[in-house]
Amino acid sequence: MYKNKKQPLRGFTIVELLIVIVVIGILAAITIVAYNGIQQRAKTTTLTADLRSAANQLKIDQVNNNAYPATITAANSGSGLKSSPGTTYRYSVDNTANPQTFCLSATEGTVFYSVTQASAPTEGSCVNVAAGAPATSAILTDGNTSSNPYYGMSPGAGPVSVMVSMAAAQDVSNIKVWHYYADGRTYYATKTEVSDDGTNWFTVYDSAVSGTYQETASGKSFSFPQRKVRYIRDWLNGSTSNTSNHWVEIQAY
Repeated sequence: MYKNKKQPLRGFTIVELLIVIVVIGILAAITIVAYNGIQQRAKTTTLTADLRSAANQLKIDQVNNNAYPATITAANSGSGLKSSPGTTYRYSVDNTANPQTFCLSATEGTVFYSVTQASAPTEGSCVNVAAGAPATSAILTDGNTSSNPYYGMSPGAGPVSVMVSMAAAQDVSNIKVWHYYADGRTYYATKTEVSDDGTNWFTVYDSAVSGTYQETASGKSFSFPQRKVRYIRDWLNGSTSNTSNHWVEIQAY
C-alpha cells in the first residue's frame, strides 16, 4: 500500500493580490464616473423638462391676464408652477418692459438651467438674487459688468475685501465675480466667501488652493452645494498690473 502524499496548498502571492486590488480600484473608478455622468444627464433632463412646462404656463398666464404672474405661486390662477422633486425655482419678471419679460431658473444641487420668454432652457441661471443688494459700493451689485466703472481700494498690509449684504438669506449655489479685466490682469490672494450670519464663513474659492486666474469679461463663476447665503465677501491683494484692487460686479445665483 502506498500512502498518498498531501500536496502543499498554494496561496496568492503579494504581487497577485496587489494586481487584483488595482483592477478592482480601476473598475470602481470607472463605475463611479459612469454613475456621476448618468446622474448629471438625469438632472439636466428633469430641469429642462420642468422649465419648458413652466415657461408654457407663464406664457398662457400672460395671454389670459396681459401680464406675466408677479410670483411663482400666483401662476396658473394661484396653483403655482409644477416641478419635479428636488427642483427649486427662482423667478423674476418685468411687466413694465415692452415686450414684457420673465426669467425662470431651476436648480438641483449645483446643476442649474434657466429659460426666458424668448429662449429655450440653457445651462446657467438668469436670476441674480444679489442684484441691487447693499454692498461696499453700489457698483458691485448694479448689474453692469463692463470694466468701467469699477470700485477701487488701495492696498493694505495684506489682502483687502468688499462685501455684499442681502436683505435676507437666500438659497445660493453659484457666485460670479468680475474684477477689473480690461488689460487681462491676474489678481493675487483671490478669495471668495459666503455666510448666512456674517460670522461663520464658507470659502467657495481660494487662489492659494486652486491657483490664480486671468481676468476676463466673462467674470469668474464658482459653483458649490446649495446653501443659505446672506453675505458675500471677496478678497484681493494686488495684481500683475499694480498693487491696487478693483471690483466690477458680484452676483449670486
